Amino acid sequence: MMNIKQFVFNPFGVNAYILSNNAGDAILIDPSVSNAREQAALADYIKSEHLNVRRLLNTHLHLDHVLGNAFIERTYNIKAEAHKADEFLLGLQQEQAQMFGLPCNDIAPALGKFLDEGDNVEIPEIKLQVIHVAGHSPGGLAFYCENPGKVNGQDNVPPLLFPGDILFAGSRGRSDLFGGDEFTLVSGIKSKLLTLPSETIVFPGHGPMTTIGDEKIWY
Repeated sequence: MMNIKQFVFNPFGVNAYILSNNAGDAILIDPSVSNAREQAALADYIKSEHLNVRRLLNTHLHLDHVLGNAFIERTYNIKAEAHKADEFLLGLQQEQAQMFGLPCNDIAPALGKFLDEGDNVEIPEIKLQVIHVAGHSPGGLAFYCENPGKVNGQDNVPPLLFPGDILFAGSRGRSDLFGGDEFTLVSGIKSKLLTLPSETIVFPGHGPMTTIGDEKIWY
């Protein structure tokens, strides 16, 4: 069985997800904690559920999604994984912080592994397929679970998608930031995400959940 826990962290309201199995193995997706209170909330949940953090995934490397990487690496001795095309953004963290008038005191460290289209991220009972959709950022990734089975105690759950800032409820990510491109983003959404089953539940990087079927009407 898969368990999903969602947090909303930092001034940008990033949705952070913890996916875990019955054995306590866990995958973190964008756990972007930005202060001691948020760090404690994340750590307390992991401790209370007796979780073993096995993977740290970033959907992309814009500042708001990597604020927790340094804390996770220090606390759980695990490095983040993301697409190589976004790696340059780690060198622009101070510039990104200045754009939004924010301090950047805990610089996200180098990645531990690169992920690309067609890769799988797996722990027992949980398999995520990696989908690369550029446009919001050059290395934007979505993580797709085709057969989640039982989730949070509910049987026969439809496929799940964690697209970061590629796709939102009734919207999509902006394309005017570092390396963004609107045509590439829309093309990727149409060809790679909207072709997934309509019942697929979408857990975006910001805002409420949606489904692929609900988002098709906008394209």
